[in-house]
Amino acid sequence: MTVTANCKKAGGISSCLIIVKQTFRALAEQSGDERLLSALDPSNPSAERIMESDRLHRETLEQVASILLDKGVEARCIKRAPGEHFEVKEDLVITVGGDGTFLDASHSILTDVPVLGVNSAPISSFGNFCRVNRTSVEKLLNRILAGKEKPIELTRLRVTLDGVELSVPVLNEVFISHRSPAGTTRYLMEFADKEGQTFTVLQKSSGLIVASPAGTTGLNRSAKGTLMKTSARGFKYHNLAAFMEPGKTYYEQGEVEADKSVVVHSEMMEGLVFIDGQHICHPFPRGAK
Repeated sequence: MTVTANCKKAGGISSCLIIVKQTFRALAEQSGDERLLSALDPSNPSAERIMESDRLHRETLEQVASILLDKGVEARCIKRAPGEHFEVKEDLVITVGGDGTFLDASHSILTDVPVLGVNSAPISSFGNFCRVNRTSVEKLLNRILAGKEKPIELTRLRVTLDGVELSVPVLNEVFISHRSPAGTTRYLMEFADKEGQTFTVLQKSSGLIVASPAGTTGLNRSAKGTLMKTSARGFKYHNLAAFMEPGKTYYEQGEVEADKSVVVHSEMMEGLVFIDGQHICHPFPRGAK
């Protein structure tokens, strides 16, 4: 598997697509599953938080729709379905949910369309990519529609698996691991020295994180990895809980320049490659790269 950086710019705005998260309450009611529905019962310790999150989410969506309507902006709204791709015809995308909704939406955006992430329920949803909520979205959205706010360019990663480029651009991180969380993740990492000569190092860990600059605030930060500036180019790798055998060379974490790649060879019979979370994954068996 080979990972390289790919930078995108955003263009102008003339129409809007709203990607909406489905709340736990909505999913539970749609499922009819008694175990899920029991979480909505007032006696359940999580019920109050679930219902409040659902209320805030609905109010946030109404707020966003109202702003667009008042400005005469034609909008299309679709519900988030993790891993599902959709066509983006509009010039602006607004996600209403959290980072998961933002990341899912980014996978369908293959052009220079800007994305605004709105955190619909801060009490239960973290939003590193979603910097505004119901109370702050109006001011920023008005500036965007007036052309007074410029988008921030983010680096996305391009991944090839056995010579075939994956269709999903990576905004957050690639995670390589054994199929079982209890299994050891074994792989060869291919590096280039100062003279351009390549060499490989066998690594053993609980997983390999390959993160974009913005993505270093995710799993990488939770694993106490160093951060990159959001505006940086290139990417970084971090061997999660690396097994460091005495007397052998290991590269726990490091940064890779934008015009460079990192090549990973699987040494696992049951390896997996995850793209931006758990919904998109590919087999990564021994011998794959």
